[in-house]
This record gives sequence, structure tokens and C-alpha cells, in this order.
Amino acid sequence: MPWNTFDRDRAHLEAQYHDPPWDEASGWSLHRLEDAVAQLVHDAEARGEPRIRTKARVFELLLRHGRIEVDPRDWFGDRLHHGNLVRKLRDRWTAESRQTVLAEVNAEAAAAREVGAYISGPNFSHTAPDWERVLALGPAGLLRHVRETRERRQASGALSAHERDFYDAVETVYAAFIGFIHRLAEGAAQQAERHPEHGERMLALAQCLRNIATRAPETLHEALQLAYLCHELMEMEGESVRSMGHFDRLYYRFYRADLESGRLTREQAKELIKYFFIKFFARTDGLQYGKNFVFGGIDVDGTDAVNALSYAAIEAYGEMRTVDPKLSIRVHEGTPPEFLRQVADCIRNGCTSFVLVNDHVGIGALVKRGVPEDEARTYVLMGCYEPAIPGKEVPCSGSQWVNIAKALEWALYDGIDPLTGRQMGPRTGACEDFASFEEFYAAFRTQLARLLERAMQVQVAFESCWAEMNTSPLLSGTMVDCVERGRDISAAGAKYNNTGVCVGSIASAVDSLVAIRERVFERGDIPLRALADTLSGNWADNELLRLKILSGREKFGNNREGPDALAVEITDLVARIINSTPNERGGRFCAALNSIDHCLRFGRAVGALPDGRRAHEPLSKNLSAVVGMDREGVTALINSVTRIDFTQFPNGSVLDIMLHPTAVQGAHGLDALVGLMRSYFAQGGFGIQFNIFDVRTLREAQQHPERHPNLQVRVCGWNVHFVNLSEAEQNMFIEQAEHLPA
Repeated sequence: MPWNTFDRDRAHLEAQYHDPPWDEASGWSLHRLEDAVAQLVHDAEARGEPRIRTKARVFELLLRHGRIEVDPRDWFGDRLHHGNLVRKLRDRWTAESRQTVLAEVNAEAAAAREVGAYISGPNFSHTAPDWERVLALGPAGLLRHVRETRERRQASGALSAHERDFYDAVETVYAAFIGFIHRLAEGAAQQAERHPEHGERMLALAQCLRNIATRAPETLHEALQLAYLCHELMEMEGESVRSMGHFDRLYYRFYRADLESGRLTREQAKELIKYFFIKFFARTDGLQYGKNFVFGGIDVDGTDAVNALSYAAIEAYGEMRTVDPKLSIRVHEGTPPEFLRQVADCIRNGCTSFVLVNDHVGIGALVKRGVPEDEARTYVLMGCYEPAIPGKEVPCSGSQWVNIAKALEWALYDGIDPLTGRQMGPRTGACEDFASFEEFYAAFRTQLARLLERAMQVQVAFESCWAEMNTSPLLSGTMVDCVERGRDISAAGAKYNNTGVCVGSIASAVDSLVAIRERVFERGDIPLRALADTLSGNWADNELLRLKILSGREKFGNNREGPDALAVEITDLVARIINSTPNERGGRFCAALNSIDHCLRFGRAVGALPDGRRAHEPLSKNLSAVVGMDREGVTALINSVTRIDFTQFPNGSVLDIMLHPTAVQGAHGLDALVGLMRSYFAQGGFGIQFNIFDVRTLREAQQHPERHPNLQVRVCGWNVHFVNLSEAEQNMFIEQAEHLPA
């Protein structure tokens, strides 16, 4: 076998999707495909054909007739010139729904986004198949199960029209899937003849593809090849596969069998993993949200899931030093210390594409949501930080982001948005009407409750049209509940069908409330009306008061009773409202505490705040303190954050930690980093992620990007190269690094 080639091929592999040399003899031109799809859709719509059937037939057409290309320098085959025609069809159907039956609610969502209140819309981007079934059955086995289930259900009673449409569509796409694999196998065999220097690899790939077309995978190569094909075709279908599952649990049996049989050595398996991982970076040039792989955690039987493959894969990733994929590490009391040290060593050496999460909290939150504990132990992070049950759940975990700082603005201005003058919230009273902080705080709570309730009502409306916008027969065919019920995921066929609501700007809201309580109602430095007027003028007439507020010690993130108690009260309210609200798909809304990069987007639409922030500046990010306000160190920050009960947030949460490189140097520094992780989890925190920065390096990278092309930064729930961030994003990290103790 041709091994030890990854480093030589890496530059080529990273650019593999830039301009593939499509084999013209292998299929139709893109123009011909476009015409054929347009005609197929036109005829189907003229007949009134259900959209799930139409989409399946478009998918089939592209897999049968689209041009392919097999790279002779790659271990994997996947490339199909499909022109994103299925997604374009989905986008057309979605636009039609937005413009017709959803026109009113779409306008409301657009207005809310414009003023920075919330982001809401159809969420097709947080999905994952049942990876265990995919690898256990292969596409042929999945197709067989669908046919057998259909026959059994048909024998026990008539199928409804919707059920027949579903089964027909699933059979269509899986038959096309199998045919496409055979096409790739033939392409690999042809490449072996054309490129004899790569012949051994291409013949191995051809056999790998033939095998997975007819049976379940039996080797690591076959399993990885099938997983990547599933990923590509499900994204082609119109979804975004936001979890690749538990890497060490899914692939360990293949890895172990290969090593025991002598098919692979450990180093060869690592190289194969590198070829696999690099495809996810190459797909987007590392510029999007990253592909999530989960490692470790408590297994179904209660034991630790870390195994030999866990170490080998993290080692391979550390040697690659790429920004994508992103790796999620599930941690519990029984996580091996050496594994946690391996991860921490990667992080301190600049590989920041890790989030670590607390298994006890994650599992506890899911159990509280109603998931049996054995199922809860199988959770993955769907997207960034959102626990979900693989193969049984369509969580729509990124459906909504809500900015609670906007509720504070509306409480100050009687429901009027100050930057636009629109009446966005309920009338809760003019500033001069509040005789005490308790009265103002009640107005804030009313605004917040109404903001959350209305955002969820809007999302319910969007979900009601999902089946008309994006059916998913390929993805649904992997899920037992969908197949047994004869229902697509868009028709709530999965066992769990929940909807995430992510809430951000906690610290900005808390610090603003503390400033109002202290400066207006306790000290009497300024009347509330005068403060509101000062904020309308962006602090221009009272810079001294702004500086006094900024220099105050009562800030969230400093282990202070007052601010932290407010944070607990607010997050308790948020959790209670969100988690008790049913969605459109037979599930419930699930609360999360994260803002991702919407702290910038929302900040641009928010005026000056009482915490001293000027208009349009970024808001606090995720669970972090306002930048520069956590003056008592990382331990105090953790103490503040972990007062919150994170089992109330089944859709996840995360704390960003930035450390100076000197804090993690040497053996003692590594021990300190691991100890910090353990301390956060011992106190009940859920997700935590790190950046290890020297502000001088960041400034130099901003001014001379050519000197630091590979400097990584964990932005939010994903990782990128620092030089690819916008100037505003770079400045946010630079400002935070300026406050680090050297």
C-alpha cells in the first residue's frame, strides 16, 4: 500500500474542491442537468406530485447522470458535479412559502432581526443521520430494511398516501445512492489504469467502494468512505450535517480489527484518518462552521468510552494542526487523566478546535427533558454545543437566537426600540413611572418574557411549513422511527423533535441592571429618565458617569453576590419560559445559553447600555463577562458562571476562556489547564472552550497576516484562522487579550 504520502499530498488535498477536473465522459454537463431538473420539476408540479417524490427524483437524476471525478491522490471517492441543484430547489420552495403563507410572520422575523431582538427562521442546518445504523447496515441494508418495513406494514393494513410517498422516495434515493457508489468504483478502477503510479491505491479504493455498495463496511477504510459519502449526499439533499457522531465509539471496532488482522498499522490508520479529516477542511477552506466529531464520555453501560482510537485520532489531529474538523470532548469523573492531558496539550499548542463538555450536566439536562438515561448517554453535540440523541432526534438546535439586552432597552423606553423608534415590545411604563428598582426589574422581566414568547410563536409558524420546504428522504431513511412510522423528518418522524432557543448577552444585561440599581435607585446619581436620555445620546453628555460605571466592581464574572444572583434569576426565568413551550412538531422548545458570533451582529443594532457600553459595540459573548470586566481572574469568573443551573439548558451552553501562553507553559502549566477544566466541571459548568493568546501576536497577525497564516482562533462553536476574521472580529479578540495578565 502507498503510505507516508499525506504530508506530500496535503497542499493538493486542501485544494481538492477548488476546480475538480470532471470526467466529461462520465455524465452530463451541468447545463444539461439544469435543463433536465427544470423539466422534471415542471412536469411534477403540473401533475401535483408530492414534493418528497419530486425531490427524490431530482436527487436520483443527479446521482445517475452528474459527472464524477475520482482523485488518484486521495483515499476516498466522493465528487459529483451536481451544481447544488437540489439545494436550489429547496431554496425556491422555501422562498415561495416565505412569500405566501408565511409572508406575515416572515416580515415580523425580518423586523426583529433588523432591530437585533432575535433571529428566527427555517432550520434545516442542525441534523445528523443515525451513524450507527449507517455503519451497521450500509446503504444496501438500509434499503432492505425500508422495503421490509413497507411490506410488513402493508400486510397489516393499508398505507396512507403520505406513507406511500415517503417509502417510494426513500427507496428511490437509496437505490440511486448504491448506483452512485458503483459509478465511483468504476471511476477509481479507470484511474488505476490512467495513473499507474497511484494504481495500488485506486484499486484498493475501487474494491472498498464495491464492498460498501453491497454490504456493511468491515474495515476502517470502508467505514470512513461510507461516512463521508453519506455526509456529502445528505448535504446535497438540502441539510447541513452538523455532527459526524462519536468518532471513537463508531470506528473503534474497525480500527481494532484492522490492527489485529495486520491490514493496517497504527501509523497507517492515523494517515487514513488524516486523509479523512482534511476533506472537511477542504470542503470549505476552513471558512465555515466546522464539522463536529465527539470523543469520550460515559458509554451506554456506564463505563468510560475512551479507547485506543481516541488517542490515535487526537494525535493525528494534533499533527495536522488544521482548523476543521472541530472536536468535542465529553468529560466525566472517569475520563482518563492522560487523555485529558493529551487534549489540553493540543489546545495550549495552538490547536483550539476543541470544546469540552460536562457529561454529568449534559446527561442530567437530557434526563430532565424526558430522555431515558441510557439514551442520554449516547448524546452528541449537534452543531456547536447542543446535546442531541443521534439517530433519534431532529433537534433544530440552531433555530433561534434571542438577545436579552434588547428586552432591557425596551424596558427603558416603554417598549419602543430606541434606534428605530418602532414599538416592538409591550408598554410597561415610562422611566419616570418607576419608583424603585423592583418596579423597573418587573418591566424588564415582562419585556423579556414577551420577547421569548413572540420569538417562539414565529418559529412555530415557520415549522408548520417544513414539509413544503425541505423533505429529507435520504436522512430519514437512516432513522428507525421515521421508517417505522412512514414519516419524513420534516413531518416529525423522529422520536424526538425539539427546537432550540439560544439566549445571549447575559452579562451585558446583568451589568446594566446592576448599574441602574446602584446608580439610579441606591445612590441617586442620576434619575432613570436622565439616564435614558444620556443613553439616547450615546453617553456624549455624561462621560464621567460612564467611566464611574465601568470602573465599578459589581460586575458579572467577579464572584459577586449581587450580579450573580441577578444572572441566576434571569436564566431561571428564561429556562422556565422556553422549556415549558411546545413547538409545532410534537416536541418542545429547549433553552440554551450561547450567543455565538451574534454578539457582534446584535451589538450593531443595540444602542448605548447602562453598563457603560456605547451604541453599536459588541455585546457580551456566550457566558463570558463583558470584555475587561472580569477583573478578579478566571477562578472568580468560573464561580460566577457556575451559580447557574445548567441542567435547565438542554440545548447547551459554553464559557469562553482566554489565557496568556505563559499561564500554560511546561508541566505545571499543563497541570493548571487540566485543573481548570476539572474545576469548572466539578462546580457544575457544562461547555468550556479556550484560546491561548498573546496580544502582541494578535496585533502583529492583524497588521501582517502573511506572517501568521495558521494562527487558530476558537471563534464560537467553530474554529478558523485568525487572519480570515473580519476586522471587527479580530478587534474583539485583541481587546479581550489586552486584559490578560502576562
